[in-house]
Amino acid sequence: LLHYSSEPSSPEEGIFACGAHSDYGMITLLLTDGNPGLQVRLNNENWIDIPPRKGAFVVNIGDMFERWTNGKFRSTVHRVLTPRVGNERYSVPFFFEPDFDALVKCLDVCCSEDN
Repeated sequence: LLHYSSEPSSPEEGIFACGAHSDYGMITLLLTDGNPGLQVRLNNENWIDIPPRKGAFVVNIGDMFERWTNGKFRSTVHRVLTPRVGNERYSVPFFFEPDFDALVKCLDVCCSEDN
C-alpha cells in the first residue's frame, strides 16, 4: 500500500508526491483510490495525466521488460503530483518480477540485424 500526502505538489519547485521514475521489474499492476495525480511521460518528454477509473488497473511496463524485448516495449516513466486542493492518495501496486536468479537477456524474437 502506497500513501501520498495531501501536501500540494509544485514541479517547478521540485516538490512531488513521488518523483519521476520507472519500475525495475517486468510489469506493475496498480489499483488507485480514485484521486488524480498519476502522470506518465511521453516520448516527447511531455507529461499526461492518467485519470483514475473505478475498478480499473494501470499497467506499467518495467525496466526488465524493456531489456527482455530489446527496447520494443519501453519502460513507463511516471510520477505522482498532488493537486493544489488535494486529498491524501493511496494506491496498491503489484510488482511482477522474475526470480532473482533468472537469466536476463534479450529475447531472440526481439533481435534483428537492425536492432
